[in-house]
Amino acid sequence: MKDRKSAVLAAVDDSWRQFRKSLNNLVTEDMNQTGVHGDYTIADLIGHVTTWEWELVTALDRGQIEPVGDVTNFNESARQSKQELNPRQILQEMEQTHRALRDELAKAPSAFFEPDDPLRKMIDERSILHYDEHGRAIRIWSRGDHSDPS
Repeated sequence: MKDRKSAVLAAVDDSWRQFRKSLNNLVTEDMNQTGVHGDYTIADLIGHVTTWEWELVTALDRGQIEPVGDVTNFNESARQSKQELNPRQILQEMEQTHRALRDELAKAPSAFFEPDDPLRKMIDERSILHYDEHGRAIRIWSRGDHSDPS
């Protein structure tokens, strides 16, 4: 039987693969199309996932969670900070951040992966569940259903 940390890492990897797969059939022009999640473009959504992954990276590195304050304002501020990035840069940042996350998860203490640890909840919410939610929105959008699934 796998230990809990290995099981969580496997779930992160599986959800990440599915999220990445949701981007496979997109072309550069798709990246700036709105409606994938409210008024978010595909690029905005990828940047959003990347921002929350980075929050998780820093929390794991510190061994503690720092509150972000108002989530709506945090999301909008992060979105605005990425507006100047082109699609290639958005994807590069996404890949780099995810590698950093995997490195932090690999070296994180096993205690962080226990169900009652606050960092475990953060791991689930900012990786596995986040990839699933937004990957699903991208897949629905790319099939031509441009109604907001949120």
